[in-house]
Amino acid sequence: MMIKILFFAGLADAAGVREIKIDLTKPNMTIESVKQLLKNQYSSAAFIDELDKSFASINQEYVNQDTVVTENDEVAFIPPVSGG
Repeated sequence: MMIKILFFAGLADAAGVREIKIDLTKPNMTIESVKQLLKNQYSSAAFIDELDKSFASINQEYVNQDTVVTENDEVAFIPPVSGG
């Protein structure tokens, strides 16, 4: 089951890419379990820190950590923005 993952801001910098496609390892995976897969793939402390702070969206709608991801979804991880 393939999904597209988009990374934004510091998360994209830490990953070194803005977009990847991954094959989910089992059905009914949640955003939280996708995050765990990504932490295993991108094990840098900077990436994990940014991912833990990030908001998630599926198909351009914000979702919570227990939302289930389905085939061909576009999942985005968006770190909080700070500024002044």
